[in-house]
Amino acid sequence: MYKRGVLFRKINYKQIRRLHQLQLDKGSYLYHPGNEPLNSANFGEVLERTVNKYPNRIAIKSIHENQSITYAELLEQADSLAYGLRNNGFEKGDRFGIWSHNCAGWIIACIAAFRAGLISVLINPLYEAPELSYSINKTGLRGLLVGDELPSKNYYKMLQHMIPELASATPGNLKSSQFPSLTTLLTTGKMNLKGAFTLDSLINEYKNNDVSQYVKEVKSEDGCLIHFTSGTTGNPKCGLDSNLGIVNNTYSSGIRNGFNEAHETICVQAPLFHALGSVITLLGGFTHGASLVLAAPSYSVTATVNALLAEKCTAITGTPTMYVDILSKIKSRGDLPIKLRMALAAGAPCSPELIHQMEKYLNVRSVKALYGMTETTASVFQSLPGDNVDVVAETVGYIMDHVEVQVVDGNGIRVPFGEAGELMVRGYLNMISYWNDPEKTKETITDDGWLHTGDKFVISPNGYGRIVGRIKEIIVRGGENIAPKEIEDLLNTHPDVIESQIIGVSDDRLGEELCAVMRLRDGAVFGVKEMSSFCAGKISKFKIPRLLKVTNEFPKTASGKIQKFMLKEMVESGKL
Repeated sequence: MYKRGVLFRKINYKQIRRLHQLQLDKGSYLYHPGNEPLNSANFGEVLERTVNKYPNRIAIKSIHENQSITYAELLEQADSLAYGLRNNGFEKGDRFGIWSHNCAGWIIACIAAFRAGLISVLINPLYEAPELSYSINKTGLRGLLVGDELPSKNYYKMLQHMIPELASATPGNLKSSQFPSLTTLLTTGKMNLKGAFTLDSLINEYKNNDVSQYVKEVKSEDGCLIHFTSGTTGNPKCGLDSNLGIVNNTYSSGIRNGFNEAHETICVQAPLFHALGSVITLLGGFTHGASLVLAAPSYSVTATVNALLAEKCTAITGTPTMYVDILSKIKSRGDLPIKLRMALAAGAPCSPELIHQMEKYLNVRSVKALYGMTETTASVFQSLPGDNVDVVAETVGYIMDHVEVQVVDGNGIRVPFGEAGELMVRGYLNMISYWNDPEKTKETITDDGWLHTGDKFVISPNGYGRIVGRIKEIIVRGGENIAPKEIEDLLNTHPDVIESQIIGVSDDRLGEELCAVMRLRDGAVFGVKEMSSFCAGKISKFKIPRLLKVTNEFPKTASGKIQKFMLKEMVESGKL
């Protein structure tokens, strides 16, 4: 079922770099052919290979749930759930939403979807009702798994308000006028909730059933995961990843991280709905037989540090903001016996100073950087094994296997090496499409397969890349991509607001912080407190600006377009 020539074959990077030297006459263009062919298995088959190799190894340890699951137990539970879903009317290619914090049930459900031939739709647990409604209808969810209740979140209660039909529904037979595609609701909790299956009930009912016929149906070109990514139009777009992309990107990225060299214990602090948490950390770890430690249901620096110590974790991934917090916690607690083999920073630009501090205070042998996008499965550039800390600090890594990149100017012409322009990517890793959005897909991917990243980039003939900035207006706050227009559209509905602009201003911890710049009606009293209160419950908390500035006029071009870059300069310089 699962075939590969040489599983952990060493790649001759010196030979590849010599190849790059021959490409100088092509301008800013790189191609890394790799030393192994692409794998045509689906991820359900890849996971089964790992299970057969390490059946009794711990796959998941969820600290907050006091639960450990071996690889054999993971596959058994996932296959039981997969059979249960297919037996309850799900068909190959149906969308199955996961709306939950980090927990063992999240992972079991995701693996079950792979094995059943479904497409997992990974939904941010911080989404409020309007955002969740959009997600359900945009992707045409047939099923939705919701997390157990937390002190700060009651998923089921929100759904009760959104779906009045839940009160009279039986599990698996939901009929909602607002969400016509949605038939099945599941919960990771133990309580029997009206209209919902518990995860355990389906697993126990369909235990020990064979799902091999479903696994065999899945082709490498089939879609398997949808991540939501913000767009400048405000509404999230839905990037559909293929099995080909997931299988090969997790394999290559895992090797760059050294997951293939020994039994790794990886501390999971990133949210699983994010590509860093789901693809790079979770699935990349599973591909190479790692043990995953869930530090907490949601991000907690204290829980992360405690997990590193108690579980003797050997590897960790996270956004730069997370590492800023970890370093602050470590410094406040004094010298701690943390000993990591690898720490990967991704999800947002990382400062060189932070990379050096990570190496020093985390007592880590290898600090690594990664650049990628939701639209490129995950990793496009990533540090090589053996890269020294200075290379990691100054670049986002080396081009991934089987990938082409080019840097172009505004007219689509390649610029010389060392000159900044827009990075474009081509290869197996590019998403299939934006789900149910052919126009946006065509805007993003050219007819000959090049994907526009919207990022300003510099590449070198030696295969390394460096991000300069973002061409798009997306703001990256602590690793979260945020579309300004969605927030602007909401704020502009307030009676005291004439016009609003959302910008990202520099922040030492988060990378960027959201700042609202407004024109207000005469006599209006509208501060940060009023703005936060107005936004609460309408958009996720991480999208609510923490800063507010008031102006009489916005800087504009001759044609009347507002110049956001000038607003940013004015705020950061204190002129506004």
